[in-house]
Amino acid sequence: TTLFASDFKEAYIVEIGKIDIGRLLWDVKISNDSYKILIKLKSKGLLSKLYKFEGSYETNGGVVNGSLMPLKYKQFWLTKNKRREVEITFNNRSITGLEIFPQEKEHARVEYDEIENYFDPLSSFLNILTGRGKSKTIDGRRIYSMVVEKQNGHETRETKKILIEDYVNIWADHKRNDLEHIEIKQEYGDGAFSMPEAIKIKFKGLLYKLRKI
Repeated sequence: TTLFASDFKEAYIVEIGKIDIGRLLWDVKISNDSYKILIKLKSKGLLSKLYKFEGSYETNGGVVNGSLMPLKYKQFWLTKNKRREVEITFNNRSITGLEIFPQEKEHARVEYDEIENYFDPLSSFLNILTGRGKSKTIDGRRIYSMVVEKQNGHETRETKKILIEDYVNIWADHKRNDLEHIEIKQEYGDGAFSMPEAIKIKFKGLLYKLRKI
């Protein structure tokens, strides 16, 4: 792809069914030796009076032999009743630090500092967008793999269905998987990489849709 040495910025409408609930801004900057991804999310519309939210997710790292090497991932999420922050530091795709606010009262069920070749969620998703069939992921509360189950496409459009497999909660003693699958549609021009036209996320039994503005 022509991904490297590029800057991509897109805005998306976030919907549940046909109801507009927010906006998502997605910025990807990547060069031959480094990258940075930033997502900002905020509620909008009639439902924002009942369910107000905002969040930001960012990661940065290096590019080594064409492969992403995350260094630091930060997550911030705020609703009327909840504030949550996560920070993960990496070294050679091994986890060297994990900080969560508010702090967990439970002990970790996973020795996360011993796992290797894992990516933060933003880097993992970029791996999938650029052609990888599987990407192991840690988001601070769980570990899992994004796995492309099926892929349909032609010269200018491609659809991928991504399953969430090998799911393990780090802090909770149960196997409930709130994130079921992700479906993405991408358009291509002359074989070049492009940001998704649409994304569908099955989460906690609800189907969230992101539609590029």
